Amino acid sequence: MRHFIRGFIILLFVGVAGFIAAIVAIARPFPPMPPETDVFGFSGEREKLVTDVPPLQRYRARDGEALAYRFYDAPSERILIFVHGSSYHGGGYHQLAAHVSAAGAAKVVLPNLRGHYFSGRRRGDVEYAGQYEDDIIDLIRELRKQGHAGPIVLGGHSSGGGFVLRFAGGQGPRQETIASYIALAPIIPRTSAVRGGNAGGWNVIHLPRILGLVALNTLGVHGFDGLPIIAFNKPANNWDGTETLAYSWRLNVSYHPRNDYASDVRAMPPGALVLVGERDEAVDSTALLDVLKGAGYQGRAEVLEQTTHFGIFHDAKALKTVTDFTAAVATP
Repeated sequence: MRHFIRGFIILLFVGVAGFIAAIVAIARPFPPMPPETDVFGFSGEREKLVTDVPPLQRYRARDGEALAYRFYDAPSERILIFVHGSSYHGGGYHQLAAHVSAAGAAKVVLPNLRGHYFSGRRRGDVEYAGQYEDDIIDLIRELRKQGHAGPIVLGGHSSGGGFVLRFAGGQGPRQETIASYIALAPIIPRTSAVRGGNAGGWNVIHLPRILGLVALNTLGVHGFDGLPIIAFNKPANNWDGTETLAYSWRLNVSYHPRNDYASDVRAMPPGALVLVGERDEAVDSTALLDVLKGAGYQGRAEVLEQTTHFGIFHDAKALKTVTDFTAAVATP
């Protein structure tokens, strides 16, 4: 009995010490942002405000929150739901959406994910890890209620492409809900595919806070999950008020494949499409294809020559590839 009590006291001491260490780690100040770097060429023509985008519409998620999206109509019954990348919002993908819809390949829906521009009440945060999957399912239900009955293609770019992988690997009848998937330059954290571990200088992470939150989550403590753990290096001269410059732990987790990313990658069906640019500033194209192959990816994967991270949703060849792929998805 004495040995049991002694062991219990030791375990209790270790647990309390670990808890205190985790709290100290998450309380540390955010690391300073490095010198501003225009990683993706925000100062170029593509960053000019587009004025002819469709108006924002809103739907109610299951928790009652109003979430925003834009809708591009087309004669086709197919629907392409395309998820934006980190810090961005759906309107940034206007050229892609307009091209796909004008070609008659599909109606296009550009959601602003919860915690982004005009979507939800709090910038840079969600209510719980994994909420984006529920929000997209709620968006699909809203589209069905509106009478849009065609097959759905789920696409995304950058972190949005990573979310596509996560959604494919989620629980429930996902393969019955989604007819096909498109991931453009998907971000798969903690792999060699992410240049420099920080997407070529695009982000800064608070590593001690992340480690502390991982420890607390292991203990079932989630009260600190709303703290920011990543910030984005967009030059201040290019801010326009639509960007979201930092993410909480639970938002960032919701946006990317799970720690066991291979299971999410394997869940992508043989008919899926992954595209990445040869000159992508954030994603190493060769490493990405190796990561996908090593994880057992079954779909189509291509590297587009002379294409950058943002070019992949602007350049003519990329737009044609996405449009042709979407148009080939079978309709009832």
